[in-house]
Amino acid sequence: MRAVILILSLAIVVPVAGWQQSAQPAPQIQNGKVERRPGTNIDREIAAVSAPSSTEPGWVAWRAPMVDGDRDICSWYSDRLGSTRGMFIDDGMMYVSSGGVVNPSPDRPQISQPKGPIPLEAGTNVVVLARLVGGRVERTRTVTDDCPMDAGGRTVYWLDSVTPAESIRFLAALAQAGPTDRSPIDADRRVAEAAVRAIGYHKDPSADAALDRIAAEHRDSGLRRQAASTLTSLRGAHGVATVTKLLTSSKIPDERRALTSALGQSRDASAVPALRSLMGDEDASIRSEAVYYFIQRGGLAVVPDALKAVATDKSDNVRKRAISSIGRLPADAGVPQLLQIARAPSTDAVSRKEAVNALSQSKDPRAIAFMEEILKR
Repeated sequence: MRAVILILSLAIVVPVAGWQQSAQPAPQIQNGKVERRPGTNIDREIAAVSAPSSTEPGWVAWRAPMVDGDRDICSWYSDRLGSTRGMFIDDGMMYVSSGGVVNPSPDRPQISQPKGPIPLEAGTNVVVLARLVGGRVERTRTVTDDCPMDAGGRTVYWLDSVTPAESIRFLAALAQAGPTDRSPIDADRRVAEAAVRAIGYHKDPSADAALDRIAAEHRDSGLRRQAASTLTSLRGAHGVATVTKLLTSSKIPDERRALTSALGQSRDASAVPALRSLMGDEDASIRSEAVYYFIQRGGLAVVPDALKAVATDKSDNVRKRAISSIGRLPADAGVPQLLQIARAPSTDAVSRKEAVNALSQSKDPRAIAFMEEILKR
């Protein structure tokens, strides 16, 4: 690990009383200057702190209440000295040493871990950061507000009074201004995709409507799929309902397959009946995706229904996907089912082969005994 002496330390301008979020703890941004600002409109704040002619990068950041679920959007860095939880705000940035020499970033963030008791409800807000160059958003990042951040000597303008609705409005505008289907993979696409994901982390109900519009109306198919995936993975029953509706109205095979896969990412209970209904779709590729995720989300309880539904399916791939999904269940649930399929005289050759293949990859003693039994024949 390269030794680096950093010349900037944390500096926070004391906020004016009465700002909407002034009672909340200061953000965990270290190794940089944090200037707190009371502005409520993100566009105006960007214009104020990053002139069009400026070539010096800077960041604006704000926070909003976060959806329930995984609240650990952070990074870990480990080496022989131990592990550090935290993140570089700007991956790949350059550091300035005490001698004025520009160096690559060190191997781990230059941060101090918080001391004292760790709150059980830490990380209940999402922090959105936007990197600015010449008044333009060049990159965005999201972290939970309990994640220590290394600013790398940059100035971060912390916006104290941004409401969740304003945050979603700004991010939706970034997404809508993003690429078209003809655009290559570039900065605009990355900004738009990150904005869509950031919207999904907002607890505010207006995030649902913003994602619905992007999933249904965006001119870029990639962004529509990103919005659909965000809806099902982060927005619960609402996301499942929206994507199910999109599936019903779409006539594009590739888009329908992507939407079915997105449904399969949902942990909401409503995804199970939605996937069940798709197992009768006229498109075999939709049935294949639906039965795979139906078993993954429904577990052992739905396996008999799934096998009954695919038993007479004309597509070999549908049956193979069902058995492959059974093989990915916990061993106590999946192995007995696979053994039953492999041994049943009524099992067709394709299904039996898939079951044996799944058993051959298992370390469960019952599966090993079955494979030994086959080898002895």
